[in-house]
Amino acid sequence: MTTPTLTDRYLFAAARSVPQTQRTEFRSELAERIGDSIDAKVEGGADREAAELDVLTELGNPDALAATYADRPLQLIGPAHYLLWKRLLKLLLAIVLPCVAFAYVLAQLISGAGMGEIYGGTVVVLINVTVHLAFWTTAVFAFIDRVSGGTSVVDWKPDELPVVVEPPRNQLRIDVVSNLVLVVLAALAILVGPGLIPSPDGAGSVPFFAPATWAWLQWYLLAVLVAQLAFWLLLLRHGRWSYPFVLASLVLAAAAALPIAATLATGRLLNPEYLARTDWADAVEQLGSGGVVASVLAVGVVAGAAVWPIDGFVKARRARQELLAG
Repeated sequence: MTTPTLTDRYLFAAARSVPQTQRTEFRSELAERIGDSIDAKVEGGADREAAELDVLTELGNPDALAATYADRPLQLIGPAHYLLWKRLLKLLLAIVLPCVAFAYVLAQLISGAGMGEIYGGTVVVLINVTVHLAFWTTAVFAFIDRVSGGTSVVDWKPDELPVVVEPPRNQLRIDVVSNLVLVVLAALAILVGPGLIPSPDGAGSVPFFAPATWAWLQWYLLAVLVAQLAFWLLLLRHGRWSYPFVLASLVLAAAAALPIAATLATGRLLNPEYLARTDWADAVEQLGSGGVVASVLAVGVVAGAAVWPIDGFVKARRARQELLAG
């Protein structure tokens, strides 16, 4: 595989935001325009590498060029700062929202709030934070845009071009096979695992999980695993991640994690009799309803389950960009 040139990276960055119906023509015209400009500079005595750098710098931000070609004026803030505003707002939302959600849920669990109150409150808090982030970020950029007279305060340079990444072959098959193995192992753990957990004091068998909860939870989780099995087989048949598959993975992750987190936080998952036999003096209190350890573990279960749809979203976004870039 040859190393992509700056021109390759520029074409990749510009074409990914152009509608698919215009992409091939746009790439061809832009490549010809860049080539002709470089040749003209070389004939004038410039070094080819320096000429390429000059031409791409003169063309400017590839996203802005693509927006102009696709007749999509960047009008919300102004063309000079729109792309910077969009990038910063995405970055803030990606960093601030998860941190706020985690801090809020942890604080509510420690204070002894119910799961329904926590879920509802988290949604309200995230909506408020999103609105404030969007409003104040937009207000600041609108002020800068007016003060600067529409002139960008940050110069774009070709060094900012993204790297053209070739995905490893058969990556999807590797992911699917790995997760199918994990699904089977999880099913075996649910069916056989609880019976293998020994009594903490050796004084006779005692269930690790609360019998009343485990009687229905084990079959529920097995049903979710069957749905996940079907999900991975359908994804393998589809051939790539897409946003509908991300939504499906989010639903399945929530279906698996929320009952576990809810029964854990409310002290209905673990058997108090088992906990009382351990050497941990306040195990029943810490792992019971509203216990700090139980609450932290519940948050950890939800956070761990979120990794799957987040990873799927990243792969779906990358697959879409590759599709658009051709």
